[in-house]
Amino acid sequence: MNRTIIPPFLKQGSGIALIAPSRFAEKGHIELAEKWIQENGWVSYRSPHLGTKEDQFGGSNKQRSDDFNWAIAHVDVHAIWSVRGGYGAVKIVDNINWSALEKDPKWIIGFSDFTVLLSHSIQQNIAGIHAFMPIQIPSLSKKSLKGLVNTLAGSPGSMQAKHHPLNVNGQVTGKLIGGNLSVLFSLLGSCSFPQLDGCILVLEDLDEYKYHIDRMMNALRRSQVLQNLSGIVLGSFSEIKDNPQIFGKEVFEIIRENTPSNIPFGIGLPIGHTFNNESFINGLIYSLNVNVNGSLLIPIQ
Repeated sequence: MNRTIIPPFLKQGSGIALIAPSRFAEKGHIELAEKWIQENGWVSYRSPHLGTKEDQFGGSNKQRSDDFNWAIAHVDVHAIWSVRGGYGAVKIVDNINWSALEKDPKWIIGFSDFTVLLSHSIQQNIAGIHAFMPIQIPSLSKKSLKGLVNTLAGSPGSMQAKHHPLNVNGQVTGKLIGGNLSVLFSLLGSCSFPQLDGCILVLEDLDEYKYHIDRMMNALRRSQVLQNLSGIVLGSFSEIKDNPQIFGKEVFEIIRENTPSNIPFGIGLPIGHTFNNESFINGLIYSLNVNVNGSLLIPIQ
């Protein structure tokens, strides 16, 4: 397994560029991001097309990829933060100057649709940060907000969850990789799908039907990309829907029956589209311990 590039952590006065690689960013969310950045002692930079709207997107494909590349090239920018998710990152991922990011590593930050960019980045052996985006700030827990500050400053925190009856106990270490299930599924078979052998897989999702989760998990299982995992942790699966004729199984049951049965499996980590959305470094080695008390993830630096 190749060694993951860990970008330099931020110091007081470091620069954070704001981008909208998917859905368009509204003025209020941009201002909220700038305020949060400044309150934590950093400097915010607006990408040239930030605030642009083309249909549902934050500008044309070229404008959005140009903004990302502008942030990579900017000498005063040390991290690149997506203002919001939505849909659209997959339309620009192949136009990002990943080789430039490898030569001058910077943190890329986001989750949900941003899973496309985090996944492709780790395929380039560059770590990123799976974390909340500015659109979430008003509804987040204090721990989630502080967690991103600590992670950017070089002190990523541990995460834990209470015991769940579907947990599988065990202790392993491995690269922590993952994000949104629907997005990961959409990358299957492409050069952006992460190499998962020996890794601890993180999954979360929002607004999906149970049968579709079953479809995605069966596709991942049958593609054999999950067979050499070291462990699995699940965050929140929010606003899950069912048909009038019920599917018959709950989300965690669906995922567990489609993943290896002999590895640690922890449910309920504070990751996802809820007020608890704590940060983790995508590609960093973590220790996972699932036991009678619950699940615990600890970064190993």
